[in-house]
Amino acid sequence: MAGPPFSARNRGTHRQVDNAFPERARNGLTHLLIDLVEKEYVANWIVVARELQRIGRLHPTEYDKTKCASLRQAREDAEKAIESLRWDKIYDFCERLHNHLASATGYFWNDEFHEKEPKSEVQSFIAEELQRLFEEESLAFEFSQGLVRRRGRKHTVDVTTRAQVVLGDPRLVSARKHYDKAMGFFRNPSKPDFENAVKEAVCAVEAAGKALFPEAKAATLGDLAKWFSSNKDALIPKALVQTISGIYAYRSGGDGVGHGGSVGGIATAEVAEYVLAVCASQVIYLVDVSNAQENEVPF
Repeated sequence: MAGPPFSARNRGTHRQVDNAFPERARNGLTHLLIDLVEKEYVANWIVVARELQRIGRLHPTEYDKTKCASLRQAREDAEKAIESLRWDKIYDFCERLHNHLASATGYFWNDEFHEKEPKSEVQSFIAEELQRLFEEESLAFEFSQGLVRRRGRKHTVDVTTRAQVVLGDPRLVSARKHYDKAMGFFRNPSKPDFENAVKEAVCAVEAAGKALFPEAKAATLGDLAKWFSSNKDALIPKALVQTISGIYAYRSGGDGVGHGGSVGGIATAEVAEYVLAVCASQVIYLVDVSNAQENEVPF
């Protein structure tokens, strides 16, 4: 898949569009639907209109696919629905478009269907076009694996992906569960929970540290940080230990994050994304420190 279009690359650093599906994006989605119908990647405008009506809980309309007037009416109804649907319902439609409306192309010959383009290829095309649309309009979400997910910056995506690979270590089952929960809370398109994303991300670091360094006998991440600071072997530089202490302090004192904290600051989308990236880096680093410790040859 190609990278972001020029308009998105040239825009530079910007705030992503959240809690909305702007008019420009809705127009872009309509253009994509026209293309899909013309390519026969979806059956016709009737299936599009009916799906939009179902998602929006609009009154269903009876159509006749053998009549051109009915097909034109379905297209008009679909375009009106795209204009009026609530923003999160539009994202629901994008998922349904990819997962359920996409269809293989081909033709019938001697009562047999001869496939030209399989459904998987059609879905790949739809996924790429939806992702391009999301990037062009600076939407705060991405389209991947058939789902709309909160995007995050490229650095966050890179480091969280690496962390999830590292968390495949059998010792880190508990940590992985916490981090997966954190990503789920962060990525939810309609009801993101940034407070719980922060809490679970820090819990992942805590669980990883306790599993990797059982000799610390730490009950909390704060205990683990103290153990690192007092450890005679200086496994981690004290300045870096402070980053672990800092992230634990925010988890304990952040507004609505943990322990009834209300003076540590609100967990916004930007804060949650920062914590996710920092915690991912910390997990990776703790695994590296643990592996280096195990690989030391005693004399």
